[in-house]
Formats: sequence, C-alpha cells, structure tokens
Amino acid sequence: MGAILIGFLQALLYCAIIIFIAFCFVWAMRWLGIAIDGDVLKWGRIIVGLICVIVMLTWLLGALGLLGGAAYPHFFRGW
Repeated sequence: MGAILIGFLQALLYCAIIIFIAFCFVWAMRWLGIAIDGDVLKWGRIIVGLICVIVMLTWLLGALGLLGGAAYPHFFRGW
C-alpha cells in the first residue's frame, strides 16, 4: 500500500513540475514584453492538461498492473 501512495505522490510531483515549467514560461514571456495570443494560451493549457492526464493514467495503469511489462523487473521484459 505504501508503494502505491509513493507512486501517486511521485505522479503528482511530475504534474506539479510540468505545470510549474509552463507557468514560468508564460511568466517569462510576459516579463519580456512578448504578448501571448489567447488561442495559443488556451491550446497550451489543453496540452499541459493532457500531459498531466497521461502521467496520471500511466500511474493508474501501472498501479493496477495493466501497463505492459510494469509487473516484471526490467530484465524479464525481453523474454
């Protein structure tokens, strides 16, 4: 049970890092005086959201054992 919780927290950390990098990029563009179009900002938010969904789904499938090869150590994957 502890491994599942640690894996979940690690997935949340990955999502937080992705969101922080996107925030810093937008902040730096505004600080430099470069305006970001509303459509570009909207699509950027959608892409960041999709990346976070992919991270969480990867964690969920790995926790359930449905991710291919996740249940075995790396040296068994080629067999």
